[in-house]
Amino acid sequence: MKIGIGTTSELKIRALKNALSKFGRETEILSVKTDSGVHNQPFGFDEMIKGARNRVLGVISAVHPDIAIAIESGLVEVSGKYFDIACVIASTEDGEEFVSYSAGYFVPDWIIKEIKEKNTEFGHITQRLSGDTDKDPIKYFSGDIVKREELLSQAILIALTQLFNKDKYIQQ
Repeated sequence: MKIGIGTTSELKIRALKNALSKFGRETEILSVKTDSGVHNQPFGFDEMIKGARNRVLGVISAVHPDIAIAIESGLVEVSGKYFDIACVIASTEDGEEFVSYSAGYFVPDWIIKEIKEKNTEFGHITQRLSGDTDKDPIKYFSGDIVKREELLSQAILIALTQLFNKDKYIQQ
């Protein structure tokens, strides 16, 4: 089974491999750089899901996989506080779409301010602060207890379980 992912990020590819390992299926991963068509730092669910959909379409047109995966992170405001959440879309070539979201974590106001003032990404700020090569804000803020790769892997797993277990989502 060919699985395409709309990124060349090693962190996201590791997250996909981890999720796929749970299914015990033989897979070939094809990674391709895709454009989200949204701001570098998306704000809100609408922009985040639009970016993921654009990426999944880019994967399908570039490598024609059995399953295309796209990940788009964004900052979502809830009750006056911002949270970093990732949207994952798993799509078949015939257009079936399975969507999930990662766990969200709080983003301090000073980070939001810097993102808006400097038109930068959350991951770039924490990459600068931590000196890490991965863009992994939750690793930075959790003191290396929680890693972005784990959150993304879980969200990918949830999207793929919907796809692989479609019959369970149909009313009997």
